[in-house]
Amino acid sequence: MQSIWETKFVVVDVETTGSKPEYNNVIEISCILVKNGEILEELSTLVNPHQNIPKFITQMTGITNEMTYNAPDFRVIIPELKRFFTKDSVFVAHNVNFDYSFVQKSFEKNGFEFPEIPKLCTLRLARRLIGGINKKNVGALSEYLGIRIKNRHRAFGDARATAQILIELLEIAENEHNITETEDLLQFQYKPYFSYNVAQKILGKPYFESEELPDSPGVYYFIDDNENVLYIGKAKSLKKRIQSYFTTTTSRKIIRLLRATKKIRWQTTSTELRALIEESRQIKLYKPEFNVVSKRLRSFPFIQVSNEKRYPVFNITYEPNPNEGICFGPFKNRETAELVLDIIYKKFRLKKCKSEFDRKHPETTCLYFQTKKCLAPCLEDFQDEEYYDELNGVRDFLTNVDNGLIQTLESLMFSYADNFDFEQANEIKNQIYEVRKVFGNDLENFAQLSERNFLAIYPRNGNYSGVEVLLIHNGKLVWDAYLNEYPSFEFLLEKVSKFFEKNWNIDGKLNKEEMDEIRIVMNWINQHRYDLKILDVGKLLESKS
Repeated sequence: MQSIWETKFVVVDVETTGSKPEYNNVIEISCILVKNGEILEELSTLVNPHQNIPKFITQMTGITNEMTYNAPDFRVIIPELKRFFTKDSVFVAHNVNFDYSFVQKSFEKNGFEFPEIPKLCTLRLARRLIGGINKKNVGALSEYLGIRIKNRHRAFGDARATAQILIELLEIAENEHNITETEDLLQFQYKPYFSYNVAQKILGKPYFESEELPDSPGVYYFIDDNENVLYIGKAKSLKKRIQSYFTTTTSRKIIRLLRATKKIRWQTTSTELRALIEESRQIKLYKPEFNVVSKRLRSFPFIQVSNEKRYPVFNITYEPNPNEGICFGPFKNRETAELVLDIIYKKFRLKKCKSEFDRKHPETTCLYFQTKKCLAPCLEDFQDEEYYDELNGVRDFLTNVDNGLIQTLESLMFSYADNFDFEQANEIKNQIYEVRKVFGNDLENFAQLSERNFLAIYPRNGNYSGVEVLLIHNGKLVWDAYLNEYPSFEFLLEKVSKFFEKNWNIDGKLNKEEMDEIRIVMNWINQHRYDLKILDVGKLLESKS
C-alpha cells in the first residue's frame, strides 16, 4: 500500500479540436508531476493536430491554426510523455475521462500503447470532500481555495491550478477522512456521497455568528468543554474554511469532531505563509487528537564548511551554526546531502583526511595526493591561497546551479537511464528537485543560509491590487503584511532598513523549530515561484547609500 504523499500524481489538461477522441485531436497538452504535496516537474506544449481548429475553440482557448502550424506532432512528444506516465503513476484530471481518453487515443493513433495506470478525478474528489460551494469547476474551486489561475482555458494554466487543487484535496482527504493510502483514495472518488446538515441536525446551534469570521488568512482551533484543543487548521480565508464545516460533510471523522467541539477560536495572520508557520508550531505544541500530520519536530541535514580550521572541509551536520561557517540547506534527507557532498569531493581537490597533519612529516604516499584528488596542503611548501581558491570554486559550483551542480546531477541521471537503470535515474531526478529548492534561485548566493535575505511579493488570491509582502531573513519569515495596493520602493526600503539596522546577523546554532520553519518557508517560496517577485535585500539597501 503506497502513501498518498509518496505517489506520483500526473495532473493533465488537454485542449482539443472537439469532444470526440476518435475524430478530434489534441492541440495543447500540459502534464504536471505532483509528489509529497509539491509540484516536481512540468511539461507543456502546443501540438499540431493536422486538422482545422474550429472558431469556437479558438475563441475559448486563444489557440489558432497559425499557432499550431509549426508545433510538434503528437508522435514527437510521446517519448517525453512516457517519462511522466510510468507504471507507478496516477493519471489525474478534472473530469478525468475526457483528458484520459484523448491522451490514450493519441498514443494509439501514433502506434503506441498507453500504459494502464489508475485514474483520479479531482471533480469527483471535490464533490465528496468540499461543501459550501455549488459549482466544482476549476475556476470555482480555485477561487474558493485561494488559488491563482493564469491563462484560464489554456492547458498549462488549468493543469497547474488543478495540481494545486489536488494538493489541497489530499490534505482534506487525510485530515478529515483518515485517507492515507492511494488505493483508498482511488476507491473513495467513486463512493456514493451523502450530506449531513451539520449545523442544524447535530449541533442544534452554531458556535459563532458567521459575520464574525474574517475573510483573511489565519489559524483556527476546535476546542472541547474541558478547553482541550481537538483540531488545529490553517486557512487562506478563515471565513470560507470554517463555514465549510457547517454546510455539508461526508466525513464521519468531522461529525465526531463537531460532536466533541464546544467552541471554535481563531487568530488571523498577516499572510498565508504566516498561517502555515503558526499552524505547524501550534500542532507541535498541543498535539491535537484529530490532527493526523506528524507532530514530531524533525532534524534536517545541512552541509557546512567550518571557518575555524586552516583548511576547512565540507561536512553534513544536523546542528548548523552559521556563525561557525557557511551553511547550505536544509535538505529533505541525508541521502540528498550525501549525494551533493560526494560530488563536491569528486570534482574538487579539497583535503580528504579528517586528522590534522604535521608538515614536518608530510603524507606524500597518500592515495588522494598520488591520484591528484587532493591539493595536499600537508606539503611543506604549500601555498594557502591555492586551497582558498579551491573553496571558492566549490561555492561557485554550488551557486551556479544550471551550469554547475544541477548540470552534473542531470548528466548522472542520463547516464543511469542510458544503462537502463531507470529506478536509479528516477531517484536522481527526485534529488535534483530537492537540490533546486536549496540552491536554485536567481538571487546571488541564495544557497547560503546567511545570504537568504530577500523580499517576496505575492499577488493574493489572484487580485493584483492586493499583495502579500514577505521579508525573509536567513531563510526565516521575520516580517509580513497584506497590503491593499502594490507597495512603493520607498515603503519597502524603509521597512527593510529598520529591520536590518539591528537584525543582520544570525544568533548561533539553529534549533529544530528554526530548521522546521526554514523548511516551510523555502517550500512555500518554491511552490509559488512563478507568481513571486523577489527583491534582493542587499541590493535594496545598497541603493539607499
